[in-house]
Amino acid sequence: MLALFILLTLVVILLTASYLTDPFTRFTVVKLPFQAHRSDERINATDENHQITVRQELWWKAFAWAKNGIQIVSSRYISRPSAKASTVSGIITDIRRHRFNPKRLLLISGDHFSALFVRNLGIFYYPTLDTRIADSEDEWRDRQAVYLQTLGYALGVFKKHPIPATTIVPTGRYRATCVNVYAYPPDTVYSLMYALSSLLGKEKATAWDYSKPTHKLETVQVAEELLENYRETLRKLYDHYYMTVYDHASGLVRKDMHFSGAKDITRRQGSFYDNVMLWKTASLAMELGIIKEDDEFLYQLKRRITKAFWLEREGYFLEDLSDEGIKNRYYSSEWLIALITGFLDPAKTTERQYYERSVAYIRRQVIDKPFPLKYHHDTRGHRQFWIVRMAVASYGGDAIWSFWGMEYIKTLLRLYEITNDQNYLRDADKHIKSYKKVMLRDGGFPEVYDNKGNLLQTFLYRSIIQTGWVIGFEQVLAMRKALKV
Repeated sequence: MLALFILLTLVVILLTASYLTDPFTRFTVVKLPFQAHRSDERINATDENHQITVRQELWWKAFAWAKNGIQIVSSRYISRPSAKASTVSGIITDIRRHRFNPKRLLLISGDHFSALFVRNLGIFYYPTLDTRIADSEDEWRDRQAVYLQTLGYALGVFKKHPIPATTIVPTGRYRATCVNVYAYPPDTVYSLMYALSSLLGKEKATAWDYSKPTHKLETVQVAEELLENYRETLRKLYDHYYMTVYDHASGLVRKDMHFSGAKDITRRQGSFYDNVMLWKTASLAMELGIIKEDDEFLYQLKRRITKAFWLEREGYFLEDLSDEGIKNRYYSSEWLIALITGFLDPAKTTERQYYERSVAYIRRQVIDKPFPLKYHHDTRGHRQFWIVRMAVASYGGDAIWSFWGMEYIKTLLRLYEITNDQNYLRDADKHIKSYKKVMLRDGGFPEVYDNKGNLLQTFLYRSIIQTGWVIGFEQVLAMRKALKV
């Protein structure tokens, strides 16, 4: 009985501590060390990051992992659809209220993700500072403020612990613990630099200038201060990243390590995604003055990546350079990172074929059905980490990811704009219509659907329903409207 009492006491303590250190609960103890302030002309910030402490002892890491596990399982049964689910615009407004709230510590995907997955800044939330997305001035300033606060908080943590990590977990009032889910990140340094460059107005949060801005970026001055104050932190992070991932022998990302990118649930070796991340991270580091400019390095790296991954006969990019990946000619929809980063420009005749032929492959393999976009047409569960394979085997396989769906629709719209091929526009319109339909059905903008187009859910896992990734859908709608056809 004593042992049971002790066990129950420990469980109660763990649940209570998890609740109190969740930045999104009503009675959280977590404070905002870096806080944005809105004024009439620009956004300022109060930087109290010196109060942050980073604890990396085994106990704190165990607590961080336990928190994440508790939140994933509990959210399976407590997450709710939007309260304004009768219209698409109502759903979008409701999600904005939850996700782009500057009173909160940081920007998250939603539900079970209360920690900061740093890649959110440069991948899933990269359209956040798109000045062409039409909303009210208050909502625009909220978007700028929460994006700024998230970056400021991350830089404050990494100043105390300058080693790239996939995830920053709040574990106290001003305390944080860094963990890697599931391995070393290829996109953390990229995402920090992308966010900073976007706040400076250097990155435009879109693959092309599809219309005139409707808002003015108000973060340039505070971003310049961030760059000045955290330049050394960024340099240390870049050096650690470069030395960890780059293989001087091949001139590509090393293949003897697994890296944890957007498709972190899958074991891969030297993926296309990871290599493009290296190219873009180096490009941003040069742009921000973190490292010396070296256009020849970028040119040769891009040439090597394209040569190593493009399958000329099949017409798509290999997922990775593992023996299994090469033998089976594995495809992954993460190739769309080429559009997000500007690695390949469909406006260039020499690079357009990569997009046109990849789209043709997606259509042949019905990867865009019932709506886009599956990672691939098969599950490949054996490549996933055991815990994911047990909880939701299709998650990184033939499940439909709304984020990649938006990137695919953007690709179609861009190809139509360039080529005037009506097939691209018809497909884009059809997919937009499908997303509006399922948004109303599910009462939100879900993170992931199963291969039939239903909300992905199992006994242990359910997709986020109100994910802030809806900002990508808003960008799609703005791009479509700009075509004026």
